[in-house]
Order: sequence, then structure tokens, then C-alpha cells
Amino acid sequence: MTRLLKNKNGFTFIELAIVFMLISIMAGVGLPALLDAIENQKLKGAARDLYSTFQHARFEAANRNSPVVISFTPAAFTPEGMAGSYQVFVDDGAGGGTADNFTRDGNEQILSTVSMPQTVSLVSATFTGNATGFTANGLPINNRAGTIQLRNNAQWYNVVQSSAGRVRIEISEDGS
Repeated sequence: MTRLLKNKNGFTFIELAIVFMLISIMAGVGLPALLDAIENQKLKGAARDLYSTFQHARFEAANRNSPVVISFTPAAFTPEGMAGSYQVFVDDGAGGGTADNFTRDGNEQILSTVSMPQTVSLVSATFTGNATGFTANGLPINNRAGTIQLRNNAQWYNVVQSSAGRVRIEISEDGS
């Protein structure tokens, strides 16, 4: 019977404990980097969504032959994110509102409302009145140029619109 037990293959408790300890150490080292990567990916996604919103607003303005406005509501940075938002609407004066005033009034149609995701904050918008938009021919209303800054704990993304309407994304690790 002793001979039968010696021929059995398997792992000892010590071998299993060592393997478990090595896996725990590797997970402890890699987990913070993985969490940072996930946070940075959320920030990058929010910046790309905002970039797409600019393109969509330009398309809608031309398609509807009416101005479309993106109105920003910045908020103070919080590590938890979900701070700040923006809204896209047709600024055509529908339902007794005033057209071309960068304010949603009357029954002007809302095209989208976006709140920031977890760990992302919309901290500033440098447009006059925190709003920009596009005319029916796809140009920025009043040649408005400005920057919207999104951030998390480690990075900042700027979505920049030129006075000609070109939109680009810039990344920074120090907010500059």
C-alpha cells in the first residue's frame, strides 16, 4: 500500500501555498495599474463622445437648416467623477422661444443630454456663456472658439474648437 501512495501524482500543501502567494503578489502589483488604465479609458471615451457630439451637432444644424447649440455645465473636480454635463438642442425659437440666443427656451428640441461617467469630471468650458453651436451652413455660431476640459485623477483631456469649427482632442498629464 505504501508503494501505491508514492506513485500518486499531485501537489503538496506547501507547493500550493507558494503558488497562491506568488499569484497574490502579482495581482497586488498589477491591480492598481489595471484600475488606472480603466479610469483613463473612461476619460478617453468621454472625450471621444464629446468630439462626436460636436460632429453630430454640425450635421444636425445643416440637416435641419437651423442652429444647433451645445451648452456646457462645468462642475468642480471630484475624484468620483460624474461632475458636469452638456446638452445639445436646436436653437430655433420653437414654441415661443427666442432663436439664436444660446439658451433653451420655449419648446426647442433637445437632441441629447449627457452627464459625465464615473471618475470623469467636466471642469471647464471657455466658450462665452459656456455654450457653442453651429449655423445651418456648419460654421460655429459667431465664430466661437473655446476649450472644454475633462479630467480624472491622473489625466486631462481638452476638446478644442477653433473659430473655423475644427474640433480636436488634446491630452495632458498636468492640466496644461
